[in-house]
Amino acid sequence: MAQELFYRTEDLRLEEVLRYYVETASDRQIVERLKGRAPVILKGSRGVGKSFLLRVAEAELKSEFRSNRNLPVYVTFARAGLIRQTEDGFLPWMISKISASVKRATTSYGLLVPEDSALALLTKGVNPSGAVRSERDLDERVEEHFEQFWESGEALADARRVPDPDSLRDALADLCEDLSLSRITLLVDEAAHVFIPEQQRQFFTLMRDLRSPYVSVKAAVYPGATSYGESFQPSHDATVLDVERSITDDAYAAAMRDIILKQDPTLQRSIEQYGEAFDTLAFAATGNPRILLKTLASSTPLNRSRIQEAIRQYYREDIWAEHSMLAERYPGHRPLIDWGRTFLERDVLPALHSRNQSVAEKSSAIWVHRDAPQVVKEALRLLCYSGILQEGVSGIRATRSEVGSRYLVNLGCNFAQDAEPLTYGATVRRGCDCSGGRPRVVIG
Repeated sequence: MAQELFYRTEDLRLEEVLRYYVETASDRQIVERLKGRAPVILKGSRGVGKSFLLRVAEAELKSEFRSNRNLPVYVTFARAGLIRQTEDGFLPWMISKISASVKRATTSYGLLVPEDSALALLTKGVNPSGAVRSERDLDERVEEHFEQFWESGEALADARRVPDPDSLRDALADLCEDLSLSRITLLVDEAAHVFIPEQQRQFFTLMRDLRSPYVSVKAAVYPGATSYGESFQPSHDATVLDVERSITDDAYAAAMRDIILKQDPTLQRSIEQYGEAFDTLAFAATGNPRILLKTLASSTPLNRSRIQEAIRQYYREDIWAEHSMLAERYPGHRPLIDWGRTFLERDVLPALHSRNQSVAEKSSAIWVHRDAPQVVKEALRLLCYSGILQEGVSGIRATRSEVGSRYLVNLGCNFAQDAEPLTYGATVRRGCDCSGGRPRVVIG
């Protein structure tokens, strides 16, 4: 009997993460950067593995803690969508979330935050008389209140007593001294989950303000959906790492197989029997493990007809439905979301399919002129957020020596254009120039 496949990192306990980790050279480099001193922006579309790599770094730091005293603190901002744009509301919530997570982490590592430490005093809150409140800590009250604000709509006076970023940074430095920690590594997941630029700008300002020899912030973000603000410059204030897995890597197919077999070794015989079809399914995922797991589940028990139907179903319908649902969650982006879908389905994908039928060198890439309207660029960025596009190199030349940006179109969406996705997909992936060279569909 096939085992249950895990689509999301949240379903795994920390001690299980390393068991399912399939290491590639690029993943190893990312994990080492996540464990290092410098701030990191970890960028990738949904399901590509950002959360998993954060947890791998956390698990490895935990195993190394006795020797290096680097305390990993995993923080998720997934509930940021519940925080309403109230005056001075989001910053106290973030600080409370981080401070509460640090305290929980110290407890889980058998450490005790000293009662007279700066962090303990700041997060408990102090009355005007100077007495420390005896009820639940301030950070926990503020965190819970703002996540439930959408229900009550009531202001919280305690929010004004949440420490500012400088105070939190100094308190974390003092904690490192008190507990003999080399530093605290904050692994912030879903740092820019929602399309609210003001919240995102506040987070990156906080990320910059917390930087110190004792605090290192690593943040997972999405392409096309992140506003850094004027005070934070990614190229100067952090190291930006892309998680997208290259389909031109010689080890790509083997790594994607290993991801599946780590979860369910019983599938090995079927994968070997239908190796060509499985590899086409793996390339259709365009480096996204979650998509591969979903489409594989729809194809089990494996055979060519099920794999072919899974490609049709997911890449003609499901992936587009997920993209269009963004318009319901974020109505202000509806015109861009709808235009981007129409543009890809009506113009780009048919053009790629038509061209690939007639030439030996296949393609799944488009080129967009640098002077294209800003609304077009924004719509394409949202398609990158959904994993339908991957933004490649900017400043490259296409026809007539014009300069623009290159985008890789999801291979599964390309394969699904054909009545026989497996046959067409195998042909495209063998003859596809998906990383270098000149894109074959040019959008002026």
